[in-house]
Amino acid sequence: MNRAFACNGRFARLLLASSALAPMPGWAQTAGSQATEPQASETAPPPSSGIAEIIVTAQKRSQSINEVPLSITAASGEQLLQAGISSTADLAKIVPGLTAQPSPFNTPIYTLRGIGFVEFSLATPPTVAVYTDEVPLPFSAMTKAAALDVARVEVLKGPQGTLFGQNTTGGAINFVAAKPTQDFQAGADLSYSRFDTIDAQGFVSGPITPNLLARFSARAIRSGPWQKSSSSGDELGNRRETQARLLLDWQPTDTLKVALNVNGWLDKSDSQAPQRTETFISAPGNPNEAPIRALPPQPLTSRSADWTTDLFPLKHDDRFVQASLRVDYDLSDTVTLTSISAYNHYRTESLQDYDATPLQIADILTDGKVTSLSQELRLTGTSAGLRWIVGANYQRDKTRDHATYYATDATTHYVGPMEGGNVSPVNDSLIKTAALFANVEYEVIPNLTVQAGLRYTDSRRDNASCALVGPGPGGNESFAPIFEFLQTLIRPGQPVVPIAEGQCYSLTAEGFPLITPLKAKLNEDNLSWRAGVNYKTGNRGLIYATVSRGYKAGSFPTVAPATAKELAPVAQESITAYEVGFKQPLFDHAVQLNGAVFYYDYKDKQLRGRILDQIFGPLDALVQVPKSRVKGAELEVVIQPADGLHLNVAGTYLDTEITRFTGFNQSGELADFSGARFPFSPKWSVVADAGYDFPLTASMQGFVGASANYNSRTTASIGDIPQLAIRAYTLVDLRAGVHAPDDSWRFSVWGRNVFNKYYWTSAFQTQDVYVRYTGRPATYGATFSYRF
Repeated sequence: MNRAFACNGRFARLLLASSALAPMPGWAQTAGSQATEPQASETAPPPSSGIAEIIVTAQKRSQSINEVPLSITAASGEQLLQAGISSTADLAKIVPGLTAQPSPFNTPIYTLRGIGFVEFSLATPPTVAVYTDEVPLPFSAMTKAAALDVARVEVLKGPQGTLFGQNTTGGAINFVAAKPTQDFQAGADLSYSRFDTIDAQGFVSGPITPNLLARFSARAIRSGPWQKSSSSGDELGNRRETQARLLLDWQPTDTLKVALNVNGWLDKSDSQAPQRTETFISAPGNPNEAPIRALPPQPLTSRSADWTTDLFPLKHDDRFVQASLRVDYDLSDTVTLTSISAYNHYRTESLQDYDATPLQIADILTDGKVTSLSQELRLTGTSAGLRWIVGANYQRDKTRDHATYYATDATTHYVGPMEGGNVSPVNDSLIKTAALFANVEYEVIPNLTVQAGLRYTDSRRDNASCALVGPGPGGNESFAPIFEFLQTLIRPGQPVVPIAEGQCYSLTAEGFPLITPLKAKLNEDNLSWRAGVNYKTGNRGLIYATVSRGYKAGSFPTVAPATAKELAPVAQESITAYEVGFKQPLFDHAVQLNGAVFYYDYKDKQLRGRILDQIFGPLDALVQVPKSRVKGAELEVVIQPADGLHLNVAGTYLDTEITRFTGFNQSGELADFSGARFPFSPKWSVVADAGYDFPLTASMQGFVGASANYNSRTTASIGDIPQLAIRAYTLVDLRAGVHAPDDSWRFSVWGRNVFNKYYWTSAFQTQDVYVRYTGRPATYGATFSYRF
């Protein structure tokens, strides 16, 4: 402690200085080096050699991953750094069964074990929830920079409704931030790579007073363009990202711990442009058809794309700030009271080109914000083989999702002989969610434990939405006369209701314009649960069986509705999940073998599909699939045959199927989709990594490594639409370098997608075109890291 006290002044000066310098954050540490990181429960001596024990907090307490009866993929902060993972979406590189898709509305879509919600609205509750230190990031748009300076990430697969604050049907991702340390530590990582990309990050950590520890970390990413326009030759793809986090851990007494986390990020990068693969005409026979048909084919390469250059810069201005306060108070030697309070605020302004052409067919200007408040209180206790948790959650989310579609060159710009304009949907929501939860674990006999958990959730959502008549030139004011004319067709002989600027033009079933946003409520409740049994085998292994039920809340769409029925919400969906698995070290911990088989009974799956309107034909809307199911299996093998050598292979097999659903296809025809697979759910996904660390001299180590991930063919829609297929791909990364024996410095050169594989992760149909979002081409660079 004397060394720590001597560093107080220097640490305080460095902390203040680093706040003013260019951001450069952190190297995540192992759990044992963090002052406030709890240790694993000891049921047997930990291994003294072989594969290192992984500590996770999946059950809201620290345990060896081999003691947790869940399928979990965990990775350390160092592993994330070496793999080039800088965002939540990048985790798809190392987690089999996880896919991440960009969307035209600047909101990522996460799918885990086939469970995802292909919906772009800002205020959409996700099927895969993301947390930082158990604090929820309630909407996917908030999750981009969650990987900043982390000790590890834990990906929990399957419904996670009982212990975590958001009911989710797919799973949960929990980032564990690297914590303040008892002694002074600091470090920096600097990378330079293709497209003039500079990634600088760093941290400082240590004591301010004997019972107050702090850690400041930050990151800045700057790069040049990587996409090229096939029509103009312009370039796109600049990155301008800044992230920062300040942690304060205060322990005034042995029984009280207080942790403050203030973090935020700013993203002013270019928006990715899609690639046009095929043209089709939505509304033939009007003047816009000929220019669209005249568009030349687009080169199908990784860097090729196209976009409108005369509207606005194709950029986004996204910003996020979060503050959370955690208090742990020991009421006794066996009972702890925990309070977690959090505030989140997200703001976005972005322009997206959805049509991959130089025309204004589907260009989208989004303007949205989200404010979220959450509070959790829980009691945790232990006694004679019994562990229990009881608690309550409350969350209040206020969202505004506003967009303007620039579609003056689309064939749908015309309604018969009348020329329309741009459309401007708006969606305002107030969501209040309250929950009570409990979980118990009881060791019936030595090594045999039963577990049960319940969560009752009550969700109340007030929503107001419509499409507005826009102001001035270039707005959608010309839609007013069109919808006034349509009133005469639906209500012949009746007075026409005029539609003024700033009013809603969408028509009700009776043919009247909404005028003001349509207000609606969606009040739901549910009881999620989990039950299981697990047996600890010799050599610190585990066999487990669980059955659980999880729910995902209902949702309202953000659409530009011609009629009010497009604004109808979908109700909550549910999954009943059955899983049997094992985790077993072998050969004196030189091998770790994990596996699971699972079956999901899926009801009321939420989906963006189509409804049929008597005037406008097939229209976008949210729909529900009454019954579907998922069958699957996972297997992971980790081998450390010798010091410095490791091999890791993990794979997921998915068999997803809609068993009952009749809906409208893209042509507006009623179709039976029974037997169709889920979107973004490859049957096979495999990740692999191999590395060797070896001595070069007494003061230098060398290392080499390779990793790969494979996804089999999948689709971006339900039904067999060739233009929306996503073909199979394999990506290979390589790395090599040198480092100090104590890892005080490290230099590496690396390549990602080294074989320059052309692939895409998502595809969409918009008016008049099919598009896809391509992955990045081969990228190579170098990284230098230093710790002191």
